[in-house]
Amino acid sequence: MRYRPNISFVIILIIILSSCSLPRVVDSSEKHRPEWVYGITKSHITVEGVGIDWETAQNDALKKLKERIVNSISVNVSSETNVEINETVINNISTYHENTNKKTNVSSDFFNTLKGINLNKAKSFYWEKQKHKDRSYKIHYHIMYPFSETELNKLIQDWEKIDQDFTDELNSLEKQVDNCDLVPELIILHEKTKALENIFTRQRKTKTLIMQSEINQLLNDLKFEVETHQRGKVVLKLHSVDRYFKMSKYIDFESSCATYKDVNLIDDNKALEIIYDADYCYQTMEPTFTVSQNYGEKTITANETIPEGEKNIHFFINTPIRLKKSPVKYGHFKCFVPIRIYTDIPFEVTKIELLVSKERAIDIGNSTGNKKEFFYTEVGQTFEYKGDYSIQFDISATANSQLETNGILSGLLNALLSANNSYYAGGKIYAKIKGEEKEFVYPFYHKKIEINK
Repeated sequence: MRYRPNISFVIILIIILSSCSLPRVVDSSEKHRPEWVYGITKSHITVEGVGIDWETAQNDALKKLKERIVNSISVNVSSETNVEINETVINNISTYHENTNKKTNVSSDFFNTLKGINLNKAKSFYWEKQKHKDRSYKIHYHIMYPFSETELNKLIQDWEKIDQDFTDELNSLEKQVDNCDLVPELIILHEKTKALENIFTRQRKTKTLIMQSEINQLLNDLKFEVETHQRGKVVLKLHSVDRYFKMSKYIDFESSCATYKDVNLIDDNKALEIIYDADYCYQTMEPTFTVSQNYGEKTITANETIPEGEKNIHFFINTPIRLKKSPVKYGHFKCFVPIRIYTDIPFEVTKIELLVSKERAIDIGNSTGNKKEFFYTEVGQTFEYKGDYSIQFDISATANSQLETNGILSGLLNALLSANNSYYAGGKIYAKIKGEEKEFVYPFYHKKIEINK
């Protein structure tokens, strides 16, 4: 005979086991749970908030109430706007704010209406303290809040106005990006697109992301273009993708030989004219300078080679400079300054200034003539073609009074002949292009002196 379980017993057992797993009400605001808790009452919204205490449960219920109202609106309108709603409760005082109002200038009665939602306006409320199977206690706070069809329609109108305001802002932003010619303004527009990205969904979000991408490309491709460059003056423009941007006149100018003099904004501020002095750049093989400007976090740099220009002499000194004592004339020396000439322009070396020192780092500055180790001599030597040559001149410690002051030159030359230390020279070479009056100055530094006794 097969055993058949008692069906009634099984059902009772299931009910008992199920009841053990459900939360148990240990306290409540009313003896019996109201009927409105279970359903939707006409012209009212019912919500339930849960928390570990009454305050937390109330705040959760209020948040869900606002979410329910917003959801009621979004169901009744076709919109791509995503409004993030937040509420902060400090010392039982509820403070409402929404991110879109922070990120844009849009304001509406819609937000004021949501701010006006509070527990004091609730039609009815009911709470329960429940013990859960993990032995924890939670408060379940129910609210029945009056919300009529008229109120819903009013909020729908406000929502649609905000939605249109956001659309207008997006369209305006697109026009501003298309016509923007200021980098700082472009950076601000980029921040605005990031704010709208968090507001929109679907098509308008895609449009915002495309705008962001266009701005990023404009910012990343910023570079200097050289419009013209002649020795002593360069004109730069700031270009990116499909446009030129207005420029700032604040620059960083660096060069091993050129000296910055002035800067001017021209062409409706879309070109920068930089004036520099290149008189001391002839002794350099490839004289260059660097111009930099900062735009936000981006640094734009131009590295330029200084052109020779028309009818300019180009040479530099090969070391060492040699001094040779005359075998027949006492107190006379021959000086040889080796040079390499890169231009086929006839010119005359008119004179040379020298500053002699035991130190390698010689600063000839503008006060060469005030130093006792300084002397100069007239040269009058002509060169016509490129190649390697020597500028040659005689130095007399006794015959030329210009080179002798209280025995200083004699002492210097004797020191050079007798000392075991190394000596170095710096100075200036003065030259004129044949047939012209303008005198060019070519400074040199740190050239070792070699003595042939």
